[in-house]
Amino acid sequence: MDPEAQFINGLLELQYGLDVQDKLTTIAHNVDWARGWPSNTISFWNAEAFMWSHKIEKKTRQLITNELSSLQGTNLDLGCGAYSYIPSTGFDISPKMLDFNDNLKEKVVGDVEKPLAFVDNEFDSVTAIFLLNYVTHYAQLLSEIKRIVKGTFIMVLSATKVNEWQRQKEKNHYDKEKWVSILENNFSVTVKEKDDLWFFTCTKQS
Repeated sequence: MDPEAQFINGLLELQYGLDVQDKLTTIAHNVDWARGWPSNTISFWNAEAFMWSHKIEKKTRQLITNELSSLQGTNLDLGCGAYSYIPSTGFDISPKMLDFNDNLKEKVVGDVEKPLAFVDNEFDSVTAIFLLNYVTHYAQLLSEIKRIVKGTFIMVLSATKVNEWQRQKEKNHYDKEKWVSILENNFSVTVKEKDDLWFFTCTKQS
């Protein structure tokens, strides 16, 4: 079995609780897109691209799709991962994630910790699904979103802790009220909770 196949099989074993991290770290040295896993951020999320469907239940995916269905026009899906809930321009640090995402009109590799290479008011809407927990410079990102969006920004987060494996990359974990306070620096915000998810709908302040 070639190193890439060994690595992907090992990811499945890891998902089911087997103690294979040391073995995977060694194999990763021989897989271009996984080199440096799991400490390297891009390699970590490249590997997660193969596992997304195991970690987000179909019921949850359908709920998010329904909540986003009212968005019209051009959408930018920040940190889109391997699955976008509506047709979008996808933006992600992981090339492998973008490779797997079939609901994208355009694929852009980039880092949400840096200024976004889009013009003012370029998108009718922006979505960020399960992203902001992993962003250190979230105030800068929210300011950038305000700059590039014409209409609505929707942020979705889990109301419960993310899974233990992905938690190692988590940068913050605020409660709902704290996130509203943060978002209100740039937007008018409404929020609802449904099936252990928070949906923050944000519009530009005048």
